Amino acid sequence: MQDKVLVPVDGTESFDETLAYVQALTPQARTEIVLLHVLPADTTPEVAAINCSQDGVHDKLQKLYTALRERGWTVSAELRMGDPVEEIVKMAVLLPAAVVFLSTHGRTGLERISKGSVTESVVRQCPCPSFILHSTRPEPPDQRREQLFRRILVPLDGTDDSSAILPCVEKFAKSHDSEVVIFHDQACDGPTGNSENDQAVKRALQDQSVELANKGLVVTLDMSTYRRPIREILNKIDERDIDLVAMVSHGLSGNRRALEESVTADVIRHSNCPLLVWSASPQCPTYM
Repeated sequence: MQDKVLVPVDGTESFDETLAYVQALTPQARTEIVLLHVLPADTTPEVAAINCSQDGVHDKLQKLYTALRERGWTVSAELRMGDPVEEIVKMAVLLPAAVVFLSTHGRTGLERISKGSVTESVVRQCPCPSFILHSTRPEPPDQRREQLFRRILVPLDGTDDSSAILPCVEKFAKSHDSEVVIFHDQACDGPTGNSENDQAVKRALQDQSVELANKGLVVTLDMSTYRRPIREILNKIDERDIDLVAMVSHGLSGNRRALEESVTADVIRHSNCPLLVWSASPQCPTYM
C-alpha cells in the first residue's frame, strides 16, 4: 500500500525547495504524491478548464506535476472549488493522506502564517500530520539536497498529549536515519526542578528517551529551566542545527486549545526550519 502525500499548491511556492522536500518525505517506491489546487467557490467549470492542459492538469500544478513525473514519482493532480481549508482537509480524509505538505513561502494566501491563516486552520483540523515548509528558511543553510532531516527536535511538555507525536517521530527518524533531540523547558510554577511534578516530568522524558533509543534511534535529552518554552525552542533550532521540529498543537496544560493560542502556533510563525505538526486524535496515523 502506498503512502499518499497531499500537496496543496497555489502557485506562490518556491518550486526548487518544494520539489526537494516533497521528494525527501517518503521513499519513492511506496509513495503517491497528490497535488491539489483549490479554486474560488464561484469559479465556473468553463473558467476552471481554461487554465488546464489536455491531460486535465491545472497550470498551477503543471510544473511540479511534470517535474515529479520525469523523476519517476507516482503523481496525480486534483482540482477543487471552494474554501481552501475545507477542501484540503476533505481531501486528506478521502485519500487518506499520510501527511499534508504545506509550503508557507511568501506572505499571502496559503503562505501567510498569521491568525486565521489556511496553514494554521489545516493543522488544527487535519487528521494526519502536516509538514510545514517555512518561508524563513526554506532550505538548509549548507544548501544540501540530500539528508534533509539529520536532526529532529521534539519539544515535549510532559503530558500524554504532547508525547502523542512520538510514534510519528520514531517512524520518521528510522526512515531518514535522524538523530532525535527531545527537549523540555520547565514552565510550571514553583521552585525550578524541585517540585514533585518537575521530577515526574523529568522521569517521564527520560523513560521516553530510553524507549526510543532501545528501538535503535540516536536520542538526546535536553532540558532547560528558563521557563520560556517558545524562545528556548527557537534557540535550540539554531544551537543544535535542527532540520525539523516535530510537535503536537496541544497547549502546555495538556488540554487541546485553539492553535493560535498554543506554543505550537508561535513556533510555526517564527521557526526557521520545517515542522511536522499533528493535532488530531486518536494516536498519530501510521506514517513512514
